Amino acid sequence: MKIKYQLWGIFSSLFIVVCLTTYMFILNTYEQRLQAGYEQMSIAQGYTILDQLSATYPDSPNRSIGYLERYGENLNGRLVMLDHEKKVFADSFQQLKPNTTLHLDILDQDFELGSLFTEAESFDYVQYTLIPFQAIEGEGYLLIVQEADQLKAELESYKTWMIQTLLIVVLAFFLIAYFVSFWFSKPIEQIIVQLKKITPHKRTFSFKYPRRDEIKELIDTIQNMVEELNLYDERQQRFLSTSSHELKTPLAAIQLILENLPYVRENEEKHGEFVQDLWYQVKKMKQMVDQLLQINRIGNTHLQKETLNVQDIQNYLLQSFQHIVQDKQIVLEFELEPVNLFVDRTLFLGALDNLVSNAIRYSPQGQLIKIIIKDDKKQNKISICDQGIGISPEHLPHIFEPFYRSNDATAWNREGSGLGLTIVKQMVNMHKGQIDIETEQNKGTCVHVFLPKM
Repeated sequence: MKIKYQLWGIFSSLFIVVCLTTYMFILNTYEQRLQAGYEQMSIAQGYTILDQLSATYPDSPNRSIGYLERYGENLNGRLVMLDHEKKVFADSFQQLKPNTTLHLDILDQDFELGSLFTEAESFDYVQYTLIPFQAIEGEGYLLIVQEADQLKAELESYKTWMIQTLLIVVLAFFLIAYFVSFWFSKPIEQIIVQLKKITPHKRTFSFKYPRRDEIKELIDTIQNMVEELNLYDERQQRFLSTSSHELKTPLAAIQLILENLPYVRENEEKHGEFVQDLWYQVKKMKQMVDQLLQINRIGNTHLQKETLNVQDIQNYLLQSFQHIVQDKQIVLEFELEPVNLFVDRTLFLGALDNLVSNAIRYSPQGQLIKIIIKDDKKQNKISICDQGIGISPEHLPHIFEPFYRSNDATAWNREGSGLGLTIVKQMVNMHKGQIDIETEQNKGTCVHVFLPKM
């Protein structure tokens, strides 16, 4: 069932329940007030009669009957005088014998003054009114029995009016609720229409919505999702294209070397150069394949965190890069606070290896590279700072994309696959950290990695 019909049904059902509750409450209140008015009128009439009747009780039953008959005709009702035990003393109809016990609700209860209304076989509605009185020689009661058809008619008339009014109100609310439900659900239907237009070859979602509510948030979320999908698709295509090209380049070089290798077999020097170039291209392609596998595998890796102290990190970097820094006359300077890192050892050291390799690769000979680790409030800060070529502002947003290398980086050093920073970014994301780049062309670059302490 569509949501607009569900909303319409819910609103209508709730309104009907409210209307029925209101109807019962108002009708009951009106009936009570109507009965109270009749009760006061009957009591007032009864007290007027008792001014003369009380003088005849209990010595003159015949005179009492005469008064009762006359007043009964005036009131169009039946009057019965009762003794102090609520037994018959005199009846205006002269049908009830003295000392007869009447079985009426108004007499069975501890009732002293007031009226009860009930339905009877002979009449639609009967009013019983009991009024106590005090005579000279005792006390008694006056029971007034009257038809209350007028009250019943007024109540039925009011009930009919209320039902008609409520039916009109309910019908009007049905229409209003339908249009409100339609108005509320219309944007959702339009969103569904737009979503059905999205295909693998065409991902567009354009929908204008003026209000600022949850539906607007949903639309914005869908638009962002579609943009992310398009960006992902674009990056995937660029990744496939670039990786194919990057792998094709060393393969072409290897093919060319192998084709010419037999012709330089007799020239030992040339043969050695060809073999060395072949080894370099194979090494480059192997490194690229390993990094591609690592990028693909790292997202499915379950972190195995352990405590890693700064001395272990320093020993690892010195052991890994001592020969390279000696050849380029580069100095590795460590500024390490006594902190412990809670990380996946393999992923973290691999990412750190890439950062230091980049710093060395793009630094001139004789320069300084700083490795700084310090406590930064609720996180640990790892910084790799070099004095190299820097990164131009237009290339900075793309440096974490796979295979991306700026022209300056390629011109400075042909080594590198453009995958190192991608691996670093994945490691930082998996550890729920952050990465920040400070750079200035021809002056150097600082890569800051922030990782949570626990």
